[in-house]
Amino acid sequence: MKDDIFGVLLALDKSFSVNRERRFELLWGIAQQASLAIQNDIINKEMIERQRLEREFQLAREIQQTFLPNQMPKIPGWEMDVRWETARLVGGDFYDYFLLPDGRLAFLIADVSDKGLAASLYMTVTRTLIRAAAQESTSTAETLERVNDLLLVNSQNGLFVTTFYAILSIDDGTLNYTMAGHNPPFVIRDQQNKVVEFSKGGIALGALPDIHLQQNQIILDPGDCLILYTDGVTEAFDLQDQMYGEKRLRQLLQKTIGERAKVVLENLETDLNNFRGSAPLSDDTTILAISRLKSLTNEHGDTRTAQDNIHSTPK
Repeated sequence: MKDDIFGVLLALDKSFSVNRERRFELLWGIAQQASLAIQNDIINKEMIERQRLEREFQLAREIQQTFLPNQMPKIPGWEMDVRWETARLVGGDFYDYFLLPDGRLAFLIADVSDKGLAASLYMTVTRTLIRAAAQESTSTAETLERVNDLLLVNSQNGLFVTTFYAILSIDDGTLNYTMAGHNPPFVIRDQQNKVVEFSKGGIALGALPDIHLQQNQIILDPGDCLILYTDGVTEAFDLQDQMYGEKRLRQLLQKTIGERAKVVLENLETDLNNFRGSAPLSDDTTILAISRLKSLTNEHGDTRTAQDNIHSTPK
């Protein structure tokens, strides 16, 4: 508030006394005290308003977190892990996973084209629409096309959302998926000892009407791990404004071949934190990993499938 003007004090001295200069000094002191009182009142009101907004945003974050799953039924032979961190109190990144009526696992990751409160509201609507549309179609492409149509009905704010949506058969590892303008995932192939990046494709939901998306299919073999992420990972910056990038991400994943989902994400989270240092988040960051566990041999020599709780770790 330096150099701000809060008012004007006018005074007229008709006495022309020898103490005139002293009187003006007193008036100057009174004006300064009045100015400080006004500043303190403004600062106090701004602090109260800031605290109110912080409480509201904290409540919004708590509500947003209720829309993100934090527990998953035990699924033999599979492990899932998640990281979710927002650049602000609320954000536009989200993930979801749920069982379909036929027993297959549906899961997705998405990124709204903005941050903050508006993006969090758009995220909530999109997630709800995807869950509803998924009950009506077993096609990942048809599901996202339906969501796109619904988003465009009342969407007038120019927001859109990139999405990767997949349906996994937990029995044989068949994965049907559709890209809607999202960052291509990686699959860490254990038996082939390599990291494979999905092809780019599709258009973001809520951007254009009558879009046509493609459903693709791969098989996740025992030991494989699928990595989904938002651009907050590859576009993370350090204090020298260097970007993390896809090359470093791929190199990190290459070092985790054969590891389970939890270990992969722990290594990636550590590498991201080391790279970023004390630099603030420039964007929301979400990572989801799902791995098909290898067959293990128990003490009796019988082959069995490893099993762990599927869980998430929102930040």
